[in-house]
Amino acid sequence: MADIKWTPVRYLSYGVGHVLNDMCASTWFSYLLVFLLHAVDMSPVDSAVVMFCGQIADGLATPLVGVFSDRSSGLPWLGLGRRKTWLAIGSLLVILCFFFVFGACAPRWFSDSPSRIVLLVYYSAAASIFNIGWATVQVSHMAMVPELSDDDNVRCVLNSTRYAFTILSNVMVFCVFLVLLRVVSPLGVPDAEKFTLLAYTSLLVGGICTVVFLAGTPEKVKVEKKRKDAAELLTQSPVMADLEGRGHSAFPCEGDLDVPAVDVVGASDHMTWSCWFKVGMFYEVGMVYMCTRLVVNVTQVFISFYLIVTLQMSASSIAIVPLLVYLSGFLATFFLRYLNESLGRTGSFALGAGLIVVALVLSYFLTPETATWVYPFSIILGMGNSIIMVTSVCLTGDLVGNNVESGAFVYGAMSFTDKISNGIAILFIQNTRQQLQDLPEQDSEFLRQVYCILPSLAALVGLCTVMFMTHCSGSSDRRRRKVESASSSTADEAEILLGNDESKSNGYDSI
Repeated sequence: MADIKWTPVRYLSYGVGHVLNDMCASTWFSYLLVFLLHAVDMSPVDSAVVMFCGQIADGLATPLVGVFSDRSSGLPWLGLGRRKTWLAIGSLLVILCFFFVFGACAPRWFSDSPSRIVLLVYYSAAASIFNIGWATVQVSHMAMVPELSDDDNVRCVLNSTRYAFTILSNVMVFCVFLVLLRVVSPLGVPDAEKFTLLAYTSLLVGGICTVVFLAGTPEKVKVEKKRKDAAELLTQSPVMADLEGRGHSAFPCEGDLDVPAVDVVGASDHMTWSCWFKVGMFYEVGMVYMCTRLVVNVTQVFISFYLIVTLQMSASSIAIVPLLVYLSGFLATFFLRYLNESLGRTGSFALGAGLIVVALVLSYFLTPETATWVYPFSIILGMGNSIIMVTSVCLTGDLVGNNVESGAFVYGAMSFTDKISNGIAILFIQNTRQQLQDLPEQDSEFLRQVYCILPSLAALVGLCTVMFMTHCSGSSDRRRRKVESASSSTADEAEILLGNDESKSNGYDSI
């Protein structure tokens, strides 16, 4: 959409399209286990099963949503393209199911004391549908970026604006919850009423922002397919557009290749969802994204338990510390473009991972007597989280490039790895905690290890993967991409060869 003039209003309209998801997700990951354990009185394992069901539903639904969204045409008679249509549907599911988790418990309408099985099935079903809706919104919103503009600068601003509102949404959730803890009786107690009021606030603000997004963001009602040569495709890709400004540590990806003047008929048409499984970078970026989300989600889910159980801090800390994490993350977004231009993707991710490891290693040695140091450490953690999160999303955008016809599947596949890994991790952690219920000291030490060691290891694995992509994965040989034509009636495959003929026997499937 090169003819669209991107004004600040349009950037903001796109950015607020994920606020509903962000506010609900912030409440979900930060307080769902606390809510189920203390307000609903579920066991640690049952509460983990609820979250696990939601994660599995999300993980399975996300790539399917991507495929269906890519193939749909939306509701053109309403002026809604395919992405807006799916986002609107997902938003409705999010609003309904989030309300029936935190806002109301339907089984209590029929019985004052529902059985454990009834509550488990009810909350698991609500969590599953909520996460399906959440995935629909997430994939649709992320997949719009490559379709909205071919300009890498515009795409970067859109991603940065989106993440800035993610930070602000989280900040608002923690600010509201802090006010509720200090205003609503009983003071300082995270009870069901406070979670309900927090849920109402999230749904109201998020719903308004979704309407603003639908009304103010331009979208192609139909994605046109063009004939492009190989040089044009690579020139319009995010990596190539930023070639001149990249540092020496940036990826040796397509921007570094010598592009032959070979005409390719409908090259981007060939990238169906199944073709991505032949692209090596697809798996590498998936690993980076999974590790990134594991860092962010595990620290977010268990920071409340770490503060209350391990450091024995007051209830207000479970609002203040996460607030500091996201405020520092928000401030870091202002420097992300500079970091990307000066350090490249690899350097930026290395910096973020380093900050995370430093913050969590220092947090590992905190005691109830030195607990106040968690505040500055959380600021460092927030900056690191922000840097690796945006970098991993930009890597996914680099992977998609101009293949917007199957972009939603790629984003969905990335999210699939995130949901499954997080769901398994949380289930394992909560199962272990249930076995330690009668051993408070061991439980406290276990939470310390979960909060400090597990995310640190995930950050290091993500960094190793990025380093592998930079220095080992095709940096010394030319690459090729095997693609299948979605529109061809034959089973023939078209090979797009990038580089000299010497690498034809060992070309690396990467972008």
